[in-house]
Amino acid sequence: MNGSRSLLTTGAALKIGSRSWWPGAGIIFSRGLLGPVTPKRRSLGKSQAEARSPGWLGRAAGAVVCLIPPSRITHAPKACAPALPSEGRGPLAAGQADGMQPAARRVLIESLGLQEAGTGASGCRASGAPGVSSALPVQWRAPSCCPCTCGAPRGALPQQLQPPPRPREPRGGTARSRGAAMSRHPDRDGPLDGDTHQREMVPSKRSAVLVDGVILNGPTTDARAGEKFVEDACRLIMEEVVLKATDVSEKIFWTCFTLEHTAFLVCEWRPPEQLKQLLDLEMRDTGEPHHRLLELCQDVIRYSVKTNHPRFFNQLYAGLDYYSLVARFMTEALNPSVYTYEVSPVFLLVEEAVLKKMIEFIGWKEGDGIFNPGGSVSNMYAMNLARYKYCPDIKEKGLSGLPRLILFTSAECHYSMKKAASFLGIGTENVCFVETDGRGKMIPAELEKQIWQASKEGAAPFLVCATSGTTVLGAFDPLDEIADICEKHGLWLHVDASWGGSALMSRKHRKLLHGIHRADSVAWNPHKMLMAGIQCCALLVKDKSDLLKKCYSAKASYLFQQDKFYDVSYDTGDKSIQCSRRPDAFKFWMTWKALGTLGLEERVNRALALSRYLVEEIKKREGFKLLLEPEYANICFWYIPPSLREMKKDLNSGQNLIWWPQPLRSG
Repeated sequence: MNGSRSLLTTGAALKIGSRSWWPGAGIIFSRGLLGPVTPKRRSLGKSQAEARSPGWLGRAAGAVVCLIPPSRITHAPKACAPALPSEGRGPLAAGQADGMQPAARRVLIESLGLQEAGTGASGCRASGAPGVSSALPVQWRAPSCCPCTCGAPRGALPQQLQPPPRPREPRGGTARSRGAAMSRHPDRDGPLDGDTHQREMVPSKRSAVLVDGVILNGPTTDARAGEKFVEDACRLIMEEVVLKATDVSEKIFWTCFTLEHTAFLVCEWRPPEQLKQLLDLEMRDTGEPHHRLLELCQDVIRYSVKTNHPRFFNQLYAGLDYYSLVARFMTEALNPSVYTYEVSPVFLLVEEAVLKKMIEFIGWKEGDGIFNPGGSVSNMYAMNLARYKYCPDIKEKGLSGLPRLILFTSAECHYSMKKAASFLGIGTENVCFVETDGRGKMIPAELEKQIWQASKEGAAPFLVCATSGTTVLGAFDPLDEIADICEKHGLWLHVDASWGGSALMSRKHRKLLHGIHRADSVAWNPHKMLMAGIQCCALLVKDKSDLLKKCYSAKASYLFQQDKFYDVSYDTGDKSIQCSRRPDAFKFWMTWKALGTLGLEERVNRALALSRYLVEEIKKREGFKLLLEPEYANICFWYIPPSLREMKKDLNSGQNLIWWPQPLRSG
């Protein structure tokens, strides 16, 4: 069949499968599965190489369609006076690709052989012109009128195009057909030459493969039901989460605990025991039907907190970024794991590009890094890395024989520092909290005093953790002064910039992190102010001597072979405490590609401008008291109810004022 050609005409309607195509719309040519699937239309305005290539047809890849306009048809019938020369021959679309002049009424289509394109599972054939075999189930149907002047009656083909009578084969077929039938596979190979009957796709009857009572070659899931559920659930997510939750014009802020209002809420709040009764949480032996699964999805959305809602004001959330959302859809569908290049080539290159750019914004000429599941994990990575740098033998020999290790951090630091010290066996009592000033910044003089004291007591200081953007006050520790002390005492300087690191993207506000280039490691979470979507957190390291790999490598030979067919430095699994790891950098990369550096800078500037606006509004309103002038996006203030405004009490004295609001009454 290689090189065979099909002779078609536009003098009548062409029917392929269940579709009819009339001359006015051109001719359609299709290979592969001919069925109810929607064909993909391809324009012939492609390059000659693509037009001739069998690759785009594929093997049983569904109904792949080529539309041929009447003006591009070759080989007019003799009965029709050709407007152009009629003897141009060649593969599909070669007439326009090679400059051949098209004729008026017929088209010569060069079919691809079975090994090149196949006919798909339908196994359909059709007869063609004399000496020409066709790979399509072609039927002719008369148009309302014949567009040519050949004089042929309506409903009839020109004589030249009448298919020849099919010769009858002897009983049992010829030796060639019998041999082909014996060697062919009913599902894998196309039908035999000369088979003109259209057939429905019927699954082959294969013997079941049973192992321990399990049918291995049977269906594992209902694919059609699964696809339908994905479609309906995605539509529900778009309507109920993305569109409704981000359209400010449709929102009514409502804080009552009664649920008589029908507005789309930030959260339809219920106490835990009551929510357990409303949700169907039980897992049963049999699966739930389609409609019930969609109801469960609606319940989850209804009773969940919509963190993308315009009136959701909880801390450190930034809202919805559409580009990051699409990236998350993609990674969830692809289900990758970034530990070796061979299983995740694109996402490892994306992570490398993002880390390189983040390192550039910190101010390092080179460095290393890895994305982690949260800023807390990044801080733990840094603590363990600093300890390994101080005492490399700890990886094999453990803590035995080591002096008492001690680290220093701000009294306003994130609680993950205590967790990391506990997890790593350092102990929470060996975390020294340095006093801060009235704005929540670490006092460098107090830091050095504690370092001297610990050394005097025989402890071994090894790490200082500064904070750029504390959780409550949004304070930025003085990095330059702290770096001087660390260099003096030979200590590793880690900067927890999980919250404040995004200010590096703004030329106006990056001064908040002045001196960060002197740090040995930095934690930075783009999922906060830069809206990359939880989780998206990076640990960045100035050292470029593979310190991460030396510290965390377990040398798993079944994964990280050194004789692979590519540069094994792209295998990042040995730099992580994880094996399976999500491609979180892809979310940030997609947002960065969509907005550009200037767009991310504008995002930071806008967030801080909104903070400044809120500060001015607080100052103008009675009953509000600003705690301190903010340095970042954290705004701390008191609301003083009318019943307490006459009290002569210092609200900053450290005493707590508790006020329980009266529940709002409906009606």
